[in-house]
Amino acid sequence: MTNKQDKLKRFSYSGGKDYVVKLKSILGETTDIGLAGRLGIPKGTISTWLQRDTTPFEISIIVHLATGLSLRWLLLDEGEPFTAEVNTNESIESVSISKIINGTLVGDSSIRIDLLTLERYGLHAASTKAIDHDGNIHFVNTLENNPTVGRYLISIDGNISINRIQRLPGKKLTMNFGDSTIEISDEDIDVIGRIVMTMEKE
Repeated sequence: MTNKQDKLKRFSYSGGKDYVVKLKSILGETTDIGLAGRLGIPKGTISTWLQRDTTPFEISIIVHLATGLSLRWLLLDEGEPFTAEVNTNESIESVSISKIINGTLVGDSSIRIDLLTLERYGLHAASTKAIDHDGNIHFVNTLENNPTVGRYLISIDGNISINRIQRLPGKKLTMNFGDSTIEISDEDIDVIGRIVMTMEKE
């Protein structure tokens, strides 16, 4: 039991750029404007967080209550973003689903998938995007935005596409365009997430 005279521990919280990067990865956004729209706040608010290295605690609580995101991970960089808790009364999750049309993600609907399938592939509904593309449904883990090898959902100059990427030494990447392969750098693309599961239509 804690003595009433004991002082509560003070923490060093994440803020500013690190905080914003984490929120973008969790909510599947790549721009400050997109993040602001998702949170229902002015873009200038995010600019203030970045300039002042601010930790927005109210936003943290809102995101935590909406997604189950760990506050320790978000604010203290401790543990994992989500804990693997299975609620037998809530065995089905909803994941947002979009289509890629002319380089833009279009759609504001959802697909329902059982929780055990998501957990099998290390996915959590809050950090997963479903992409309906070429007759297949690709499930994207938005927490995996540092490309190594695999297929990724990426943005090139604001245009969205799915490409196979392989990391090379010297912060270089190779990326497939149809039957061609080109070499690019990390700065050439924004990675939204890695495709970890695909439902294929026969």
